[in-house]
Amino acid sequence: MKLPLRIFLGMASIILITAPLSVLLTLLLLPFWSWLETTTGIESVGHSGPAGWCYAAVFLIMLVSALLPLVAMLRRVQDGKHAASD
Repeated sequence: MKLPLRIFLGMASIILITAPLSVLLTLLLLPFWSWLETTTGIESVGHSGPAGWCYAAVFLIMLVSALLPLVAMLRRVQDGKHAASD
C-alpha cells in the first residue's frame, strides 16, 4: 500500500477511535471538571454535564497523543529516504 494512503487511513482510524473514547473520558472526568469549576470559577459543568470546551480539550489531548507515534514513524521514513539517497 502506498505511503500517502497508509497515512490517511492511519489518521482517519485514529480520529474515529479517539472521538467516542474522548466523550467517555470526559464524562468519567466529571469530578475533575466540578473541582476545576469550583477552584477557578471557569464554567466547566452545566445542568446537562461537562461544557463543550471540556469535550474539545479531552479530544485534542487524546488526538495529539495518538498522532505522536504516527509523526515519529513518518520522520523515520523520511530520514531513511534521505539517508538512502545520499
